[in-house]
Amino acid sequence: MLDINNFTWILAAVIVFFTFLKWYVARNDDYWKKKGIPYLPRMSLLTMHRMLKREGTAPFIKSLCNSNLGRVYGGFEGADPIVIVTEPDLLRDILVKDFHIFPNRRMMETGDTVADSALNNLTGEQWKRIRTIITPAFTSKRMRVMGSIINDCSKTVLEMCEKRSEEGKPVDCKGLFGAFTMDVIANSAFGTQIDSQNDPNNEFVTRVRRVFEGFNFTTMLLAFALPVWIWKFLPSSFHPLKFDRDDFFRDVTRNVIKKRKETGRRYNDFLQILMDAADETRHAEHLDLAEDETDRFGSIVNDGLSPSLKYKKLSETELLAQCVLFFLVGYETTATMITFTAYSLAVNPDCQEKLIKEIDEAFQKHGEMSHDAVREMKVLDAVISETLRMHPPLGSLERTAVEKYELRNTGIVVEKGMRVGIPTYGIHYDPEFFEDPETFNPER
Repeated sequence: MLDINNFTWILAAVIVFFTFLKWYVARNDDYWKKKGIPYLPRMSLLTMHRMLKREGTAPFIKSLCNSNLGRVYGGFEGADPIVIVTEPDLLRDILVKDFHIFPNRRMMETGDTVADSALNNLTGEQWKRIRTIITPAFTSKRMRVMGSIINDCSKTVLEMCEKRSEEGKPVDCKGLFGAFTMDVIANSAFGTQIDSQNDPNNEFVTRVRRVFEGFNFTTMLLAFALPVWIWKFLPSSFHPLKFDRDDFFRDVTRNVIKKRKETGRRYNDFLQILMDAADETRHAEHLDLAEDETDRFGSIVNDGLSPSLKYKKLSETELLAQCVLFFLVGYETTATMITFTAYSLAVNPDCQEKLIKEIDEAFQKHGEMSHDAVREMKVLDAVISETLRMHPPLGSLERTAVEKYELRNTGIVVEKGMRVGIPTYGIHYDPEFFEDPETFNPER
């Protein structure tokens, strides 16, 4: 049993710890008040959790645009002061004109070398270097090649819909389009054939689904609100943003690479581009390809990179990181967008008829649904754009300043290292920018 002295010391240590924690969390509460800037007071982690559980994330993001504080105001994320911007002209400055000042997203170090090497976790020249390497995978030239693969995968979707129709059974659209998306990613990016439609328990699909099912309100708050230094004391497997917990996707990628090297066969896909960038003998050739295609299509180029980085080949860790990111991020965002597009067309039959007419005309002109055919389809573009306005896969964006920056004549200064929050979902439903925002209207 503990004696009185030991108990007293333990109690004192606990009191000191929680006193320090309370001071640490509240240390910046008067940051915006001292600057005379309108702001949303800091909300405790528990209060935030209860509110999001009760109301959901979407209404909260909408409320950031409906605030009476104006288009630009201060706020807090945990103990850190942030700036919330909903003014389009200022957002154009932040995201385009002055991108060099706001090039970074939130740094989310997980302690796992592969996860921390993914493009979304890189900054500065490292981000630009990796971004330059993967850009050629998304040029129009390669999109045309992928068109036939996408068409083959879509045939299975049509067969599944016809089967359900004949049986008089409903279609699980999210499951249907999720399997379709995984088939396309596995085939077009990694040269791997999987039949997710006829094999709903396929390990690829179940693994990805499990990742996003586990990402709930609690894990989101823990990941974003707790200081980075706390996660450094915990095993990387504890971090809620370490999606590939048991290394399934990186092991799959390693096996595919091993087989390709053994057979010597080359593919025209995302993985081959990364393999070439990691191969010393093909790296210079890849650089020429990247510069040629990125210049032509106006994407990121490696101008300005230091020579040590410009000619540095891709490491195995960096290669695996981009592949895992492609698997996970490509699946959920695309499947969600297609699902909401189908829903929006189902409840707006007039829009559906216009799109069907355009599709029929495209088939008559091109004979197939090719990349060039899709680029000419104005109604399809409008339908998808309106779907993304009403149902964006991500409800908000953020950027981190790398130097001190004044937001025009607002009187607000974004300090170096401070984040700018952009509630895109709320902006999409702001009647000042979109008339009658609750109505699906592709012609707006």
